[in-house]
Amino acid sequence: MTVPVYVTTCDRYVNRALRPFAYLFERYWSPAQPVVVIGFQPPPYELPGNFRFYSAGTDTGQKSWSTALIRALQALKHELFILLLDDYWLNRPIHVGGVASLAEYVRLHPDVLRLDLTTDRLYNGKMFGVEDWGRYSIVETPAGSEYQMSLQAGIWRRSLMLQVLEPEKSPWEVELQTSPPAEMRVVGTRGEPGTNHAPVVYANVFQGGSPDTLLNLGELAAADVAELDARGWL
Repeated sequence: MTVPVYVTTCDRYVNRALRPFAYLFERYWSPAQPVVVIGFQPPPYELPGNFRFYSAGTDTGQKSWSTALIRALQALKHELFILLLDDYWLNRPIHVGGVASLAEYVRLHPDVLRLDLTTDRLYNGKMFGVEDWGRYSIVETPAGSEYQMSLQAGIWRRSLMLQVLEPEKSPWEVELQTSPPAEMRVVGTRGEPGTNHAPVVYANVFQGGSPDTLLNLGELAAADVAELDARGWL
């Protein structure tokens, strides 16, 4: 099952983060994967052909993040989607079939709010095993666990997210101040079979929301860093 990828950006990031994100996404995910960029001012450059831009209004600062996402969810209407932030720069090939299989798991379990595509749930101290699903082992964290609303890469259910997402929240406030009810499940996996890799692996490259501070570039391939630098994107 293929679901769209939603990528959030803002006016401060659209030049600094989104172009490298798109370049690495095409390299490590797929140029055939539909991507919707949710932002404000459209970028002053051409995005790849599988990307489209949705403007959610005016950027009024960090607290407009959740308001913009709510507007996009109400307008775009995909029940399942993968949510990424634009400073999640991919650094390893994505097993597209595996992600599609995990999306199918979410589709068939309507009480799942979010399926984590990183190791965020795996290393939560309250994690417990649930079941095997194809090539994956599904794990879960109970209501009240830390970072149930983590915005690390994950597959989300639109109808449930709209029930818990509050307007005028920054991404960090969403993660720390939102507590999904017990009937909404948050699950993840034990990673790609035979490896210690999460289904989606990336470098989180900005520090504290600043587009002027690049971190973790050492987690990218040297050739990718060289290419981004040669293009003037670093």
